[in-house]
Amino acid sequence: MFADKLFSLSDEDLIQQYYHTRNRRAFREIFRRYKEPLFRYCAQMDLARCTLLMENFWLSLLSEPPLLERQQLKNWLYIRLNRVLKSACSDVASESGPQETTLHDAFEQSDMLKALQQLPRRQRNIFLLYNQCGLSLATVADIERISLAVCRQELADGGKSLEFNLHGSARKPWVSSVTLAQQAAEAEALAQEQAREQAQTAKPRFTWGTRWAAKGLKPSSSETSKPSVEIAQA
Repeated sequence: MFADKLFSLSDEDLIQQYYHTRNRRAFREIFRRYKEPLFRYCAQMDLARCTLLMENFWLSLLSEPPLLERQQLKNWLYIRLNRVLKSACSDVASESGPQETTLHDAFEQSDMLKALQQLPRRQRNIFLLYNQCGLSLATVADIERISLAVCRQELADGGKSLEFNLHGSARKPWVSSVTLAQQAAEAEALAQEQAREQAQTAKPRFTWGTRWAAKGLKPSSSETSKPSVEIAQA
């Protein structure tokens, strides 16, 4: 019954209970929920040392659980693991064991994982935290200590680079020489048609006034023409 109750508790209630009581069952439930996603993320960020890093991470959480203050445990775990990863470059020596070898083989067989490894470290971290780990973009920006706008741009650039690493540059469809010649002829015919239309519209259009001026005569007004008609009728 007690195990069923722990299963129904939220992450925050579990860590709070473990913080106050050091109940190992509460810790094991947290470990069960986050063991795989945290390890998967850590492996994609530091494959050579992920096993040792995660062992140290869980031992640290076991001995010093956090007292959360209006913070989600999920966010806290990834923030804490990021600090471990950033300090691991100098603090933890690289040791490749059997598990790392198995993981390396899995990475070699996955085009997606290999493409992710080609991203710059910050772009890879942002892409994983947002798309795989489910953190908000604002939380990811806080982890990387960059503005939200920069984080959004890095995420977009990482997605484009990942797409390129997976599929290469966009290729134009193959076109035969016959089709190319036909397209060139159609373009030439269209250009000639447009040139003829422009030539026609460019010719001057004479008005009645200019015609009279060209003949050296002036058109009679309606007032002068009217009396002549009446005389003729008389």
